[in-house]
Amino acid sequence: MPYQHELTWIAQTRRWRKRYLGKTYFLKSPSQGKKDRAGYLAALREWERLKAFLDGLGPNPYTETGAIIPESQVLQSAPVYIPPMATPTVSTNGATVAKRARPEAPQAGESSNHPKWMLGTGFGPMLHPEQVATNGNGSPYHGETRIRVLADFWLDHRHKQAQRGELSLKQWSEDKAKLQVFRDFLLANYPTVAHLNQLHPAILNHYRDHQWEFTDPGSKHGISKATLKKRLDTVAKWLHWLVDQNILDELPKDLRTYGRVKLDKPKPIFWTPEEIKLLAKHATERTRLYVMLGLNLGYTQRDIATLTPDMVDWDTGIVTRDRKKTGIASKAKLWRSTMDLLLKHHNPNPGPVLVDQKGSPLYAEQVNGKGNLITLDSIRLAFDRVKNSKRVGLKGDPRSFKHLRKSAANEIERTRPDLTGLFLAHSEGGVKRHYVSQHFDELFTETDKLAKLFGF
Repeated sequence: MPYQHELTWIAQTRRWRKRYLGKTYFLKSPSQGKKDRAGYLAALREWERLKAFLDGLGPNPYTETGAIIPESQVLQSAPVYIPPMATPTVSTNGATVAKRARPEAPQAGESSNHPKWMLGTGFGPMLHPEQVATNGNGSPYHGETRIRVLADFWLDHRHKQAQRGELSLKQWSEDKAKLQVFRDFLLANYPTVAHLNQLHPAILNHYRDHQWEFTDPGSKHGISKATLKKRLDTVAKWLHWLVDQNILDELPKDLRTYGRVKLDKPKPIFWTPEEIKLLAKHATERTRLYVMLGLNLGYTQRDIATLTPDMVDWDTGIVTRDRKKTGIASKAKLWRSTMDLLLKHHNPNPGPVLVDQKGSPLYAEQVNGKGNLITLDSIRLAFDRVKNSKRVGLKGDPRSFKHLRKSAANEIERTRPDLTGLFLAHSEGGVKRHYVSQHFDELFTETDKLAKLFGF
């Protein structure tokens, strides 16, 4: 006897489909066709779990990669999360669950400095709005324990720090990517670990040991030890933040040495003077100016793009600014040839000294609609066009624009190693004794020699 289907079979995709609240859902349970009763029942059960999730009555039946979590694992190890503040329970399909309720915002405390009638009529918070706490977006609910939610809360906190200028968007993006590796590891190896109290030391140790395997040179998805350290440090930073926010009572284990990795000694690479001359010969005038600023001032793309007129003494050619990365005060003197090109191509409007031909910044970081960092770098693109051209013949070379800064520092190191840190504006600890005028004068003498060396 034929039976009534609650789902619709779509032959083209060989999947069962369900429309709900104006949206279409294609179920992932495999089926051999419309007459496959077992396949239909599996898809129907999948839909019941998905509907419960959409209605706020159950957990997500899928991992973040889209795989179905076996129902038996969810029932055994990952029960439905129920916030402490909830309305009375209701029964559905024989199971008792709780409807979530948004916790009320804390009430402003009474102050003896104001009469009770003022507080009773609501004037207290109006007089001191900064004292009224709320549980708005971005603040975890009291008792929240879901790992994915707490990871997103931390990343949102880091994003707000970037917006305030406390760290770069690039650092936030890196934190996001490195923490996602850990989240993917949990989904692949511990799909039932959904709550913070399930995150045991053995899991953290397993993650660390597994990441070490990728540092093997023969590994298919090999990573450097620096990347390994960043992945482990990010997990530790997240857990420490949870403790600081009183979300986690104590760390799952001692994390002081969790991210300890002995890094390989770096092998610096530089552009030779002959290669720089070749690049400058085939570059456009604007690209040659970027190269000159990279060598003359030791600037990166961001440094060039954020150079403003008030930093430049147009009479002496001395540029004074704080390095963004370290905050250390730096001084440099423009070559005569650099000054001439800078005056020729400078931006006549208020803003940075140099912009692109459309008047837009040469370097910008922004977050797209998917929450990913997008970097717009006109200087790198211009430099790569020259490097990859057939006349230069350096396509595929791992060296980039940032190595110009290192190449200039390398030449200074040959003759005046005591001035290299001053040129690079390194942290104060190693070069504090050099922060006097006479040493900057000596640095200007050395950088002037670079103009002849590099053919400018």
